[in-house]
Amino acid sequence: MSHISPSLRLLLSGTAILISVLSGEGFAQDSWLGFRGDGGRGAALLSKPPVDFDVTEGKNTAWKTATTGRGIGGPLVIGDLVVVTGCDGEDERDIHVEAFDASNGQRKWLRSLRCTGRPYTHPTSANASPTPVSDGQRVVALFSSCDLVCLDLKGRLQWYRGLAIDHPQTGNDISMSSSPALIDGVVAVQLDNQGDSFMTGIDIETGNTLWELPRKRDSNWSTPQAITLGGGKSAFAVQDSEELLIIDARTGQRLHDFKIKCDGTASSSFSAPLIVVPGEETVALRTDSAGVEIVWRNNKLRPQRCSPVIAGNRVYMGRGSVLLAGNLQDGEIAWQTRLPGIEAVWATPVATGSGIYVFDSSGKVAVVRDDETKGEVISQPVVGETILASPAVVGDSIYLRTEKAVVKIADEKS
Repeated sequence: MSHISPSLRLLLSGTAILISVLSGEGFAQDSWLGFRGDGGRGAALLSKPPVDFDVTEGKNTAWKTATTGRGIGGPLVIGDLVVVTGCDGEDERDIHVEAFDASNGQRKWLRSLRCTGRPYTHPTSANASPTPVSDGQRVVALFSSCDLVCLDLKGRLQWYRGLAIDHPQTGNDISMSSSPALIDGVVAVQLDNQGDSFMTGIDIETGNTLWELPRKRDSNWSTPQAITLGGGKSAFAVQDSEELLIIDARTGQRLHDFKIKCDGTASSSFSAPLIVVPGEETVALRTDSAGVEIVWRNNKLRPQRCSPVIAGNRVYMGRGSVLLAGNLQDGEIAWQTRLPGIEAVWATPVATGSGIYVFDSSGKVAVVRDDETKGEVISQPVVGETILASPAVVGDSIYLRTEKAVVKIADEKS
């Protein structure tokens, strides 16, 4: 059930009209620089990738290239580069960052290193589980072993931090899957676990620690979300099972906290001025007012494992074989539809001008068109390989990171 503050209903109606402009969704995507793209929204509404493809047969598949090692972190697209992480060797102690030519899939460079922390994860996960992040000039990659690597766009090492050296009790046998977040030159790394839990802010230029905060000792795989507050202040929204915390990006100062039981896997999504937080109930907060405030709650509009997708005035939630669509301005459910053949979904769906793409972990896909009052499955493409990583969308192409390869989906006629 959705609960919205009556005093904010009129204000939010006007906000909804401006959402796509304020969030940048009115412009073509020419890059994908972090986990789920800009704002963690998982949306590229002006992109129109093909809805019918089959990677196993090569249909509408521009290229497919094997990666060095395996990985489940999503790809980045930075100009003409597609960047992914991987791991292999004994206990997956060898860690890799590599870049491919976006036009033809040829490897441009490979940087391999030896991890300093504990690499052990569940077999379905990997040491290369977090999605890297970029400011358009550098790539910062975090591994489950708590190794943090910064490279330039030619693969040259800028700095390296073995965070487990100072925190040897940090680790999780499933994996440390939280991805780094970036805003205002600060890389935020959230390492919540049952041992030594902490969060740190690191200067992207120097690799120096700007701040460090202790965290609750509890397993948590959600990713911090970069947001902006009133006056343009840069901040990170950080969630766990008991609260949502908003901290100053440059100092780590605690600015706001809300007693919200947040999800431990699905992460928040931000479309200025709203941040949508999944948990026991999904909560939307407005960030550009004098103080951050909750504007609606809904205990029916909730995702399972994957994070909320914000596209224009919609918020989409994947729940395994079901996709739900809600209204961003008030959280009311608009429709829900069952996805034939879709079962376990770990990758966050992506919304495009062609439809909403939902990827099953076994390699099956459903493409759904939003017809305002219902969702219609318009295509059931095939990847045919294990896929846990959230995809990237740039131009009219989708970039996939399967467990052992990178794939570009594009219209073969273009």
